[in-house]
Amino acid sequence: MKNTVLGILIFFIHSFSFAQTYIDSLELRLQASGSDSSRIYLLTELSNKYLANQPPKAKQYAQEALVLSKSLGSISGEIEALNRLGEYEFRQSNYAMAVDYSTQSLALAEKRGDAAAMARAYRVLGNINTFGFKQYDLALEYQLKAFSIYEAQHDMRNIASFCGNITWLYAITNRNLKEAHKLADRGIQLSDSLGDNQFLSYNYNSKGLIYMQEGKLDSAIGYLNQSIKWGTLANDAAVIAYDKSILGNLYLKKRNYTMAIQFLQEALVESRELNVREVLKESYLGLAKSYEALSNYDLAYKYNLLFNGLKDSLVNWETTQKALSVRLSYDAEKREAKISELELANQLARKEKFTSNLLYAVALLFMSMIIGLVIRNNKQRSRTNQLLQKMNTEIAEQNAKLIQANEIKDKLFSILGHDLRSPLVSLKGLMELVLRNEVSEQEFKAFSSKLNQQVSGTHETLENILQWSHAQMNGWQHSPVSINLHSLVNRCTNLFEEPARAKNITLLNQLTLNTTIHADEAQLELIVRNLIHNAIKFTGSGGQVRVQGYESKTHFEIQVIDTGVGLTIDEINELFKAKPSNSSRGTQGERGTGLGLMLCKEMIENNGGYLKVTSQPGKGSTFHVFIKNTVGA
Repeated sequence: MKNTVLGILIFFIHSFSFAQTYIDSLELRLQASGSDSSRIYLLTELSNKYLANQPPKAKQYAQEALVLSKSLGSISGEIEALNRLGEYEFRQSNYAMAVDYSTQSLALAEKRGDAAAMARAYRVLGNINTFGFKQYDLALEYQLKAFSIYEAQHDMRNIASFCGNITWLYAITNRNLKEAHKLADRGIQLSDSLGDNQFLSYNYNSKGLIYMQEGKLDSAIGYLNQSIKWGTLANDAAVIAYDKSILGNLYLKKRNYTMAIQFLQEALVESRELNVREVLKESYLGLAKSYEALSNYDLAYKYNLLFNGLKDSLVNWETTQKALSVRLSYDAEKREAKISELELANQLARKEKFTSNLLYAVALLFMSMIIGLVIRNNKQRSRTNQLLQKMNTEIAEQNAKLIQANEIKDKLFSILGHDLRSPLVSLKGLMELVLRNEVSEQEFKAFSSKLNQQVSGTHETLENILQWSHAQMNGWQHSPVSINLHSLVNRCTNLFEEPARAKNITLLNQLTLNTTIHADEAQLELIVRNLIHNAIKFTGSGGQVRVQGYESKTHFEIQVIDTGVGLTIDEINELFKAKPSNSSRGTQGERGTGLGLMLCKEMIENNGGYLKVTSQPGKGSTFHVFIKNTVGA
């Protein structure tokens, strides 16, 4: 007997050590890797390994893999990273985000024709609809799609995994139990031949659930204990907690209350650590019933309150997740109608829950406990109201964002329809006159300066629109490098030599030749270019625009100074609104969109800095760009 126990212990230590050794080897390879496809693989593989026992670390690696995949244009890496994030959010019960990530992963996989990646996305979507939204028919549809892909590919490992998933659905819905037994036995056989402890744990769990549905409690207990054994070897704490919760409730049915309480308490501790709230809820209910059967009404009441509170919270959470999912997948009109429907269902669920709680408390605690029950119910109602207020606030914020997006869209259409169209119409008209020989060379030269100014402004506007649109779709990317600021400013001033010469404006680069700064070069060049362009636009004939810089311990300050018309305090405040504003005309009627300054502000903040403006009407303006000084850090 001692030798048997010692053998099991040695086997457990060896299995755990092997898994940990593999993870450690991946970590070492990750530290030595660069920013390439091999690093993406290591990040997604580590994310997968950490999902079961270190979820925050799994999320961190998946997010890094997603950013790196997008920067390298790796579609396969992006698919895998999105799949890991979907799996993480599902395990955290954030079902709406899990659906969003998994749907993105599925769309990319379908576009690429990657059947294996499609199957992984189907799996997560199936689990979300199983455990999150409890839409078992849809869940089974997703799981069967994935299963058929793995069958076609003869992928034995994933077939073993999906035997457990599909069998669990048959068992939980109490249908196709004969087919469920066959699938579970196949899953156990395949998992054993592959030496995969985690899949063995899943399939033994499903087998136990089938026997539970058939009322064969002793057989169910035997298989669930096997699931715990293999789950322990696989270091999968979630499946262990789930097994113990079911075992507790099985012993409750057998009226073995001591064993029931032991397993349920263990499931309670483990599910709290993992934040597995469904297991936690069922453990509370089982403990309440066990203590009630033992006539320990104080503990029975305590756990019943915890069960009801968590169940009500999960109803609210599930409703919230469905509402979030609706906002991601429906248009505005359908979304609002669906949210209203879910909120009504939520209200009805809370009323029914309140009524059942009250009746249970009266039956269990008699008249002496009524005052305490009322106090607890009032606190519970207050928490529920706070949650509803939070949901309303989130909905209002989403509406505000939609309004802001519409305003920006309208402004962009205005820019495209007028500010970009007008100079092109002028150019087209002039070209037609030239082609018909109705314009002399002298007249063409007279027009060309003004036309060149319009085309330059149009080009600048188009560049800003492209930069802004790219940022809205993909987010601001940030790739800081060491930059020779004097050279960068020279490139910008050279770009505007002709517009400055046309207005008799002097452009000065007063930075020293070796001035360096650490920032995103493309973004910094766009910032300086826009500020110089604005300075020329608002500076009259014979004026001056100069660029100078100052370095401190924390920031590098770039100043773009002009001797133009200047700004009032109210005008300065209008510059920093979070949308394209109606820009003023320049000293020679130059048009603007306000988009350039908005881009400057966002890009400066993206580089860890901020923008400040000082000005006096009639004397000129200074735009101060503060970039966080990280050179040598």
